[in-house]
Amino acid sequence: AVVSTQSTGNEVGSTLIEKIEAAGLGYYVHLTGQYYDHDHMLTRNLVMKVGEKAGEFNPNVILDAACTDAEIKMLTNILVDTKECRHVSAGEIDSVGSDNWNYGYTLTPTFSIFSSTSSILQQDSENRGLLHLHTRPGYSFNQKIWMKDVEMVFVRLSDRPWATQKLGVKLQDQQVDIFAHTRPGFDEVEDSETEPSHDELGEIMINTEWIVKCAAQLVHTVSQNRFKNKHVPLYVPKIIQADMNPWVEMRNSMWHSQVTDKLERSRKDYIP
Repeated sequence: AVVSTQSTGNEVGSTLIEKIEAAGLGYYVHLTGQYYDHDHMLTRNLVMKVGEKAGEFNPNVILDAACTDAEIKMLTNILVDTKECRHVSAGEIDSVGSDNWNYGYTLTPTFSIFSSTSSILQQDSENRGLLHLHTRPGYSFNQKIWMKDVEMVFVRLSDRPWATQKLGVKLQDQQVDIFAHTRPGFDEVEDSETEPSHDELGEIMINTEWIVKCAAQLVHTVSQNRFKNKHVPLYVPKIIQADMNPWVEMRNSMWHSQVTDKLERSRKDYIP
C-alpha cells in the first residue's frame, strides 16, 4: 500500500534512512508513478534496492509513499548522501494512482526497462550504442540490439478497448518486441465502430502515459548514441496522437510548459 506522507513529511526521511540501513550497501533506484493525487500535489515515490553489485536485479522495495515536491527533493538528497547507496538511478513506474506497478524505466547512469520481477532491457555501461534484451526472464541477456540499426521505436495497442500495450523497435532487417502487457479490468466494447467517447479518450491517454514516456526516452537514448545523433522516429497509434485525442493535446501542452518553465529557471540560476 502507498503510504501518504502529507501530514508526516518530516518522518519520511527518517523512515528512508532506517530502511536503507536495514537493506545495506547496494544499488538503488528512485521512481515516481503516474497521476497519484493532483489536488494535493502528491506524487507516488518508490525507492528500491536492485542489487549489491552492478548489473544485478533482485528488486526489494523499501519505501512506497505519496510525497510532495519538497519531500521528493529530500528523498533524492538522502539517497545521494547515504553511504550505503553505491549508486542511485532515477526513473518512473507505470502505476496509475495507487494501482500495482508492472513496469519501470531508469535514465541514469544508463537507460533500462524492467518489470517488477526482472530486467528487460539494459543499455551497455561501456558501449553506450548497445542494448541488451532479456527475451526470457530469469536468464542472462540473450539478444543484442545495436542502436545504429534501429530505424523506429513504436508503441502499439490492441483493438478497442486497447487493453494490450506493446513497445518495440524496428531494425533494418526485423521487428523486435521489447515487452507487451495487458492491463486488467477492461470490458469488451459492444459496438467498436462507434466513435470513442470523451471519457474513453481520457482513459486511454492516462493508461498509456507511462509507455509513451518510456518510448520517448528510448528514442532519445537511441538518437543520442547514433552516428551524428541521427534522430529516430517514434510511432504511436492515432488514438493517442494529439490531433485525434484532445486529452493528449492538453497533456502535451502541459509537458511543454513544464519543460519550458524548468529551462527558464535554469537559465535564471546561471545568469551572473
